[in-house]
Amino acid sequence: MSETTTSGQPTDGLIFEVIRGPDITDEHLKACATLFSNHYGVWAPGVAPPLKPGSRVRMTAARLRKECLADIEKSVLVRCCDLGEPVGHACVTKWPRANAEGYVGWVTQLIVEAGHRRRRIATTMLQMLKQESWFEDVTVMGIASSHPAACNSLCNLSGGNTRDVDLNFITENGVSALVHSNIKYLKDAPLRGAFLGTPGGSYSAFTAFFVDHAEPLGILQTYLDNKRWAFGELLDGHEFVVLIPVPKNAKDDDVTK
Repeated sequence: MSETTTSGQPTDGLIFEVIRGPDITDEHLKACATLFSNHYGVWAPGVAPPLKPGSRVRMTAARLRKECLADIEKSVLVRCCDLGEPVGHACVTKWPRANAEGYVGWVTQLIVEAGHRRRRIATTMLQMLKQESWFEDVTVMGIASSHPAACNSLCNLSGGNTRDVDLNFITENGVSALVHSNIKYLKDAPLRGAFLGTPGGSYSAFTAFFVDHAEPLGILQTYLDNKRWAFGELLDGHEFVVLIPVPKNAKDDDVTK
């Protein structure tokens, strides 16, 4: 298999590529950091200085490598380009499961340029993982995100969605899935709500990442209105934690679904 896997499907004009950890360059990281800084979101009201409410959440290439691709040998970068310009990326890594076979695969960053959203780009980037040898020993995939669309993209990986999801699997594996995490902020984040047995509690972790929730709350309301949401409410400083089991035949699925 080549070092970089590319695909022009399913969206005409867009090129998707998977770059294995050792082949991720400083230029790749700089491009990802710029895309994140320009399109992720802004800090919430009341955020502690020196951060400023309403200012953009910024990311540097060095911080991206440290927080999202700490174990570069076990990581991959999936990118989407339109006419040669990056319009989306997914940083993904993995670590051994505790008391179970295989690896936990984790989406550490998932971002799509604002003008290219609602085109299934995030979903397609994650689907590209199925073509990779990296994916062969992954038995659980996870994400921590405040954005419902990101959670939905992960659920789509196994043909599911944010309504018909195995919540028991999430609660039973939430703690153990993070035992060997190589992402420090995630490993240190306490699980809350449903993970503690709180009736009606959200499936979330307190990451102390106080990004403004105006946009994700708007998206969340559409999911709720359409009865497509099972993970509870979005709390300040929290991110939803979603886990899905990876079926043994997942690699054989059509990545363009």
